[in-house]
Amino acid sequence: MKKFLLIPILLTVLSCAETKNNKETDKSLMDKSHFRHLRYLLNVKNETAKKYWPDFAEQDFFQTVVYYSRENTYVLNPSDHILNNFDYQEIGNFNEVKVIQLPDSYTDTTAFKFETSVGMDSTELHYKKPVLYFQSFELSKKFPEVGVNDLEDWSLMVIHELFHGYQWSKPKMFALARATSIPGGPDEFLGSYRRDLNWYKESVKRENDVLKAIWIDGADLNQNLKQFDSLRDLRIERIKREYDVDIRAAEDYENTIEGNARYFDSFTRRYLAENKPDVSFLTEGDKKDIIDRFNSYKVSTDSLNYNITKDRYWYPLGFNMSMILEKYDSDFKNKIYTEKVTLRDLLEELKSSQQ
Repeated sequence: MKKFLLIPILLTVLSCAETKNNKETDKSLMDKSHFRHLRYLLNVKNETAKKYWPDFAEQDFFQTVVYYSRENTYVLNPSDHILNNFDYQEIGNFNEVKVIQLPDSYTDTTAFKFETSVGMDSTELHYKKPVLYFQSFELSKKFPEVGVNDLEDWSLMVIHELFHGYQWSKPKMFALARATSIPGGPDEFLGSYRRDLNWYKESVKRENDVLKAIWIDGADLNQNLKQFDSLRDLRIERIKREYDVDIRAAEDYENTIEGNARYFDSFTRRYLAENKPDVSFLTEGDKKDIIDRFNSYKVSTDSLNYNITKDRYWYPLGFNMSMILEKYDSDFKNKIYTEKVTLRDLLEELKSSQQ
């Protein structure tokens, strides 16, 4: 979900408190299940990132986080705008990150809230700076349509959004987000074409099949990338010709922001398939919600990630682009968002290097 073109995000990592006050504060927060769950989530996120994407492990929170529980609404890493313009109660520190509690009027258990927003309305918490809004595991379970049934599943969903916060912390990526026009959001601006036009639906499927064949089946890199470019150019030019709309920049952005976040999702699954994060701080009741769902996970058989099953086709397209770069350019994680901004930039560079 997005406002001003982004997705859900959450970030944090637990470290030992260094002062007596921090220890006391951490203990009081850890009496609450939603903060114990948050600590588990951050352990998973940081342990995974240290192995697969170290830069993402450098901070717990790359953005401000609004965290809803059944009883209260908290803000972690609050911005100066929030501290200077809203009523709140100081709660203490969570892993040396400031935590405040908003008034009861912010607490809402009737609707599912999970998004990252930024805007220009000074009455909003997300004025000028991105804010991630998400709900605790207990509150998320209240909405069966979301399908969150265990702590690993919930953690994965939030880590995906935390990765968006990391992406937006990169100046070039945030500048691209602000410069990219996506009227009505990507579901309307891009997804509606796949939903309404059979030829468009067939084209993106063929494009995706060409990409995934490179990293799954070992298909020829240059030949398949050229075929992908040809199919995609024909589709984009037809939309431009028939609807007078240029979707290229929006698609490049969404492929990168969502596809690369989905790619990090696979790292989390890969990590949990082989490792057991620290759960010593969880209660026995908490531990019952960890079902080791990723024990037999293999990225090459994760068809829900690399196949197009919904109108949001940019998720698997970007995921497959990321997997190609993993196979052929192991250093791409140090280039994206810094030297280069989008996955398409890096694929073009890769294609040129192979000629």
